[in-house]
Amino acid sequence: MGSSFVTERKTKNILVLKFYGELDALVAPKVKEILAKHVENGNCRLVINFQEVSHINSLTMGILRGKLREAREMNGDIKLVGLSEHVKNIFEMVGLDELFEMYEDENKAIVSF
Repeated sequence: MGSSFVTERKTKNILVLKFYGELDALVAPKVKEILAKHVENGNCRLVINFQEVSHINSLTMGILRGKLREAREMNGDIKLVGLSEHVKNIFEMVGLDELFEMYEDENKAIVSF
């Protein structure tokens, strides 16, 4: 499958990940692997762009929540950008909208660090 569902770029000391398509059970282990690799390497200031994400499942959300905790323990954070109404509703249903800071665009999220 490769990582055709994610692009990565670094801006200052912040890592911007942009996901594409459906973040479902097939993709969740890969999402976990990518986030774990970065957080373990000390890249604990992340902006995740969901602009091109059509759906996210509970497994992927659990992974995001776990990595958020790890990042914050390292004085970092994970900020979310560009969530569609559908994806935002899923975050609200499971109460994760309370945990994550959400922004309309990448620049606002980056500046918030």
